[in-house]
Amino acid sequence: MEHNRQIGVGRTAEVWEHGEETIVKLYLEDFPPEAVGQEFKVSTYVYNQGSVRTPRPVELIEAEGRRGIVFQQIHGRSLLSLISGQPWRLSGYARQLASLHYELHQLEGSPALGRYKEQLRRQIVAAPILSMEEKTAILEHLQQLPEGSRLCHGDFHPDNVLIDAEGAWIIDWMNGICGNPAADAARSVLLFSMGTMPPGSPLVKRVVTSFIRQKLTKVYIREYLRLSGGSYAGINAWIVPVAAARLTEGIPAAEKEQLAKEIRRRLRSLRKA
Repeated sequence: MEHNRQIGVGRTAEVWEHGEETIVKLYLEDFPPEAVGQEFKVSTYVYNQGSVRTPRPVELIEAEGRRGIVFQQIHGRSLLSLISGQPWRLSGYARQLASLHYELHQLEGSPALGRYKEQLRRQIVAAPILSMEEKTAILEHLQQLPEGSRLCHGDFHPDNVLIDAEGAWIIDWMNGICGNPAADAARSVLLFSMGTMPPGSPLVKRVVTSFIRQKLTKVYIREYLRLSGGSYAGINAWIVPVAAARLTEGIPAAEKEQLAKEIRRRLRSLRKA
């Protein structure tokens, strides 16, 4: 397979130009093949709905011992890069993010994509750091939360939104699933508001990043609740199980410790309630 220019690289895959007006998302050699198939299935489902702008998935391929997905190429910039380059427009970008998330939550999900609560259960059981007692308390709390049947992105953040001359595109449906929109919003709140800086990061950068995170989270929540008519309590109830599930991901140890600390703080509050 011929590659042209590399467009991006992440923890699980590289993205290359491929053919005319297409790109290939080429996964690392040890990446589970069923996860590649899942992303293709969810991406195809969303594209076929017609109401969410997402790149057209063209085909599954295998090259050089690696699996990949060929997608329609979008010539745009990520919302994350726009926020970084124009931080004075942060509030507008946060409202746009909330609007896009609310719009995709209007779509019915399919049980064939998987169930969000069931996925969270499996991840919580497998989560490191937490004790069995803590996991049991989280699972009992999760059991009480409403199932839901809407389309959820599962990893909705500014780097998974591309902006071009025609508007916004939502990409990276690897974690797409059927479930409760409040759980999906809680996942986004967690991604926006928590995260560690690399060791040795300058103080100014840490301060600016912290401000952007707080502002993005605040404006996003306010706009999402305005559009959905939901309550903050409804989203907040999902933070603990979603945070526990995130511990299974390949994030830095410092971030896992930060998550565990927040989970334990919230569990103490739940016990008092």
